Amino acid sequence: MENEDHLDAVFMALADQRRRAMLAELAAGPRSIGDLAKIGGWRMSAASKNIAVLETAGLVLKSRQGREVYCHMNFDAWRAVASYIALHAKFWAGRLDELETYIKEAGGE
Repeated sequence: MENEDHLDAVFMALADQRRRAMLAELAAGPRSIGDLAKIGGWRMSAASKNIAVLETAGLVLKSRQGREVYCHMNFDAWRAVASYIALHAKFWAGRLDELETYIKEAGGE
């Protein structure tokens, strides 16, 4: 059940284009919350709120350097997401192969 709740949080976090834009920036390297807010044209409060969603989903980690708070991609979480997607991609690839075989046998081609 815990894994299902985690996947729900991940996909909910990814459902928002602003958060995906933040993740695209973080893919290039750590950024401060202020930098992410400037890049996205957001207020600090909006940036912080969206970062909190990403952090709750485990996609982002935060660290403090002096007065600045930096966000980093959590690549371990991304590996879990990639594994989940790969499992379903393998399943559907197999199902499509079965459909193709069925169509050929039924004389559809």
